[in-house]
Amino acid sequence: MIARLLIHETHARTRSLSAAILAAALSGCGFGLLMPLIALNLEAMTGSGVVVGTNGAAAALSTIIATPFIPALLARFAPRVLMVVCALMTGAGILAFPFFPDVTVWWLLRFAVGLTVTVVFVGSETWINQLARPEGRATLLAVYAATLSGGFGSGALILWLVGSEGYAPWIVGGLIYVIGAMPLIFLRGPDLTPPEQGETGLKAMGAVAKLAPAAILAGLIFGALETSIFTLVPVYASRLAFEDGTIGILMAIGALGGIALQVPLGRLADRTGHLRTLRLIAGCALILPLLMALSGANLIGLVPLIFLFAGISSAFYTVGLALVGERVKAGAMAAANSAFIFAYGVGSLFGPPVAGAAMDGFDPWGLMIAFSGLALLYLLGSWAEKGMTKD
Repeated sequence: MIARLLIHETHARTRSLSAAILAAALSGCGFGLLMPLIALNLEAMTGSGVVVGTNGAAAALSTIIATPFIPALLARFAPRVLMVVCALMTGAGILAFPFFPDVTVWWLLRFAVGLTVTVVFVGSETWINQLARPEGRATLLAVYAATLSGGFGSGALILWLVGSEGYAPWIVGGLIYVIGAMPLIFLRGPDLTPPEQGETGLKAMGAVAKLAPAAILAGLIFGALETSIFTLVPVYASRLAFEDGTIGILMAIGALGGIALQVPLGRLADRTGHLRTLRLIAGCALILPLLMALSGANLIGLVPLIFLFAGISSAFYTVGLALVGERVKAGAMAAANSAFIFAYGVGSLFGPPVAGAAMDGFDPWGLMIAFSGLALLYLLGSWAEKGMTKD
C-alpha cells in the first residue's frame, strides 16, 4: 500500500514537472519565433535599427514591470489557471500583430505579450523549484534550461520554414502558445504552492533577495551577458570581417554550447555546491572572453571558445535559480523567482548598451573586455556576500 502511494506520488510529481517544463519550452519556442519575426517586419516597414531596438526594449521593460506583481497574482488566482490564461492571451496578442501594422501599436503589443509570457515563465520556474528535490535541484533546472534553449532554437527554425511574410508565421506563433497551454490543462499533479500572506510585492522581493543576493546577482549578470551575446557578437564577428554565413554558424555553435553544457554543470553544482559552482562559472566567464580576443579572427581558435563561453555563462541562470531554491522556503519561492527574473530584466535592459559602448571605444575587443568585466563583477559581488549558510 505504501509502495503504491509512493509510486502514485512520484508519477503525479512527474506530470506536474512535465507540465511546467513543456509550457515554458513551448513559450520559449513562440518567443524564439516572435523576436526575429518582429525585427524583420519592422526592418521592412521602417528600415530603422533604432525602431527595431526600441521595440526589443519593450520586452525587457515588460519583464521588469511585471515581476513585482506576479506573486500577488499567483496568490489571488489558481496558479495553473492563471498560467493557462496568460499563455492564451500571449497567443492572442501575437495574432493581433499583422492586423495593426503600426510602429506604436507594435511596441504596445510587444509590451503586452511580454507581460503575459513573463507570468508563464515565472510560474513555471517557481513550480519547478518547489517540486525539485534538494539533492538534484540544479540538475533538474539544467534539464529545464536545456529544453527551454531547444524551444528558442525551434522557434528560429520555424521562422526559416514558414518565412516572415504574410499571416502564416503569426498564426503559427499564436498556435504555439495554445499548444503550450495544453500540458497545464491535461497533465495533473501537485500544483504550484501559492505565496504566503505578506510574501508578495516589491518588499517581499527585496526580503528574499537578501537571503540569496549571490543568486539574484547571477540573474542580472546572465541577463546582461545573454542579450549582449545575441545582440553584439554578430556585430563583433562582422567587424572581424567574417561573412554572414560564418557568423550564423558561430551563433549556432554558441546556442549548442548553451544546450550541451547545462546538465553537466547542473550535476557539478549539486555535487560541489551551488555558490561554489557559480564562482567557478564566473571564473571561466572571466578568462574565456580574453582568450577569444587573443584568438582574433582565427576561426579554429574561436569556435571552441564560443561554444564554451556561451555554454558556461548560460549556467549563471540555472545554477542561480538552484541557489534561490536552496535559500528560500516554498511559500516565498514566487517572490524569490520574481526577484531573479526582475534582475534578469534589468541586466537585459542595460547590458547591451554598456557592452556596445565598450566595443565602440575599443573596437572591437571592448566587447570581450565588457564580458570579462561582468564576470569579475559577479566574483566580487559573490565574495562580498555575508551571512552565508552554505558553501
